[in-house]
Amino acid sequence: MSEHTIKTSDGRTLTYRERGPGDVLALLEFGPASPSPAWVEYALMVSSVEAIDGVPAMRPTSRVQLEQLANQIGNTGITALSDALFGTNGEDIAAAESNAAKN
Repeated sequence: MSEHTIKTSDGRTLTYRERGPGDVLALLEFGPASPSPAWVEYALMVSSVEAIDGVPAMRPTSRVQLEQLANQIGNTGITALSDALFGTNGEDIAAAESNAAKN
């Protein structure tokens, strides 16, 4: 899977690579006992970051490292990643999935 680079609204550069099935399995090892699809998608999005402003990011191998990487990425980075990976209507999709789960 190829690398992609995006700019955040605060001017930082994030390099990310879409993750595959093996990455999902690795995340499940240190995730919650029964992860929701939203948790898995969010964790995959965070762990997809390869570099922040050209500085390589360590691939998380624990929940704490995943949380630390998410904090390094920050809110503007998460928004930029979400838009890049899921489109700008990601919030609408999440709301629709949530409503579907309730029914």
